[in-house]
Amino acid sequence: MLTKVAHPFIVNRASPLSLTIRPWSISSILFQGASSKFKTDLSSVNWRTEFNGKRLWPHDQWPERDLVNFPPYKLREAPNPVRWYCVPESWFKFFYEKTGVTGPYMFFYGLLVYGFSKEYIVLWYDFTEYLILAAAVITVVKKLGPTVGDTFRGWHQDEVGRYNSVVSNSKAMAGKMLHAYEESLERAKSISLLAEARKDIINMGLEAAYRERMKQMYEAVKRRLDYQVALQNARKDFERTNMINWITDQVKKSITPKQEQDTLQTCLNQLRQIASQSR
Repeated sequence: MLTKVAHPFIVNRASPLSLTIRPWSISSILFQGASSKFKTDLSSVNWRTEFNGKRLWPHDQWPERDLVNFPPYKLREAPNPVRWYCVPESWFKFFYEKTGVTGPYMFFYGLLVYGFSKEYIVLWYDFTEYLILAAAVITVVKKLGPTVGDTFRGWHQDEVGRYNSVVSNSKAMAGKMLHAYEESLERAKSISLLAEARKDIINMGLEAAYRERMKQMYEAVKRRLDYQVALQNARKDFERTNMINWITDQVKKSITPKQEQDTLQTCLNQLRQIASQSR
């Protein structure tokens, strides 16, 4: 809305104290009519949705266009710099390349003198009114131009600030979402490590259970072998004790009292001999 209101009034950046009035022209009206007609005809355009496997948005139509030599049109925030409130700066540069610094001024004054001499410009009785009107316009522009320009620039900056705030907020939200997605991707990369750790834990548990069962089996086999060894030792002890007792009983039964008396007497004699020899 601000652009439509401020369209006829263009603030001159080269001269901040001036305000140039640009009225609507027939060409602009015809261009608007043609553009509105073209807009009404856009409904019949068959928009493309893909190009070389890439999704196309409405502003990406016809991507094969040479954007380097034919860049898209961008609306300038301020018009080109001018001199004398209405003469474009590009005209002076054109004359500088051909005639030097004084060329455009000599051309203007020479054209003015030529118009007066050939009476293309007639000094009539109302010429002074034109001078007074020009002086009044210049005075008004110098006095009110900066205020009006600052007002419109303030409105423009506010509008641009609102758009920039929306864009910055969108970028911030997109940045947060991208950061969250990156964290999700990093966490997703660690899933394989988590799976490997779980596999290692499961393998360790299986290994511990296997070793526990091997220990249990070893202890069970050892108990059975110890039982067999103890059984064999008990059998041998029983057989030995029984044999010793049987032999002892048989020897005792074979010894008569007379043999026992003789053996005792022999032992006593041997003791006496040993005692006499020791003296």
